[in-house]
Amino acid sequence: MNPALITFKEDYQELLLSCRWRQWAALGVAGHGSTNDPWAIDPEALLLFSCTLARYEARLFDEILDWTNTTGDAVNIQRLRTMIGQRFFAGQNVLSAVAGLMAVGRRSPKWKNLAGLPENTKEAQPLFFHKNGEPMESFGNVDEGFKRYGFLRGKVELRGHTQPVRVIHNTGMIFKLRYLWGINARCEIILYLLTHDGGHPRKISRDICYFQKTVQDALVDMARSDLVYVRPVGKEKHYWLKIDKWLDFLTGASSRGIQWVNWPMIFSALEEIWLKLSQGEFRQLSPLAQSSELRALMQKVRPKIEAAGFARALSDEKMYLGEDYTRVFLSDIGKLLGKDDANP
Repeated sequence: MNPALITFKEDYQELLLSCRWRQWAALGVAGHGSTNDPWAIDPEALLLFSCTLARYEARLFDEILDWTNTTGDAVNIQRLRTMIGQRFFAGQNVLSAVAGLMAVGRRSPKWKNLAGLPENTKEAQPLFFHKNGEPMESFGNVDEGFKRYGFLRGKVELRGHTQPVRVIHNTGMIFKLRYLWGINARCEIILYLLTHDGGHPRKISRDICYFQKTVQDALVDMARSDLVYVRPVGKEKHYWLKIDKWLDFLTGASSRGIQWVNWPMIFSALEEIWLKLSQGEFRQLSPLAQSSELRALMQKVRPKIEAAGFARALSDEKMYLGEDYTRVFLSDIGKLLGKDDANP
């Protein structure tokens, strides 16, 4: 494997894990300090991405289980199902196992419904990996709940160290909205309008992972409140709100400059890149074949990266021939991860 690719893969993994620790810590997970990043975190996208990535960091995975046990009532199961249906992420079976654990002893059917997704029928495999990609074979007594879904791991022991979500920070804004108005599309709609000049229901629904009719009907009702407004843009109706007044109400003017990131899109792209770099077959290819694979990968994930608003980080892969594109790919992904210090 190209030595530059080996180094990049190691750095890429560490950066992704570090950033996920930071985001989960902002939502109350124990460890790795806190953050006051300007963007709102998407807990559903973060959970799905972590079902793939946190398999390389067992402690993070179990802290996420602890968080889900404590704060999972505020998770939007319908959005999770929508993201799964749109095939944004590869961790569906892991999420089903997590949902199965969360469903035990709960009266609410929300996690039971998600746990009812098809279980893994293949021979059970280790859930966790070492940093070098080798399966973690030694794990003590097997957890039977995860084994049902095809994963072998030690018995889950929840520590109960999770803290409440810091809703005073931008990172926890969606939780503040859900705690106020419940777990429904209106919370994501308000967050979207707080971070945009306005939008059409079709675009909003695509970005917040809801069906267009759900968003359309909600916006029509919300506009009747005289707190959400409508203006014509060509032949379309765009909805908007007075951002400063809403932020005064929601934050007491203590939080300005809240930023929007389309986390499902950018996480999905980062996951596809990670899965490619982790493939044993990919590592055995010649440098020229690896460059060709990376070019095809970029063509596949580019629409997601552009939809997430990071198009400027990317070069035109058609301008670089042969093995030269590997260097460009590494540079582009490096810029993407460091864009505006966002470290997605």
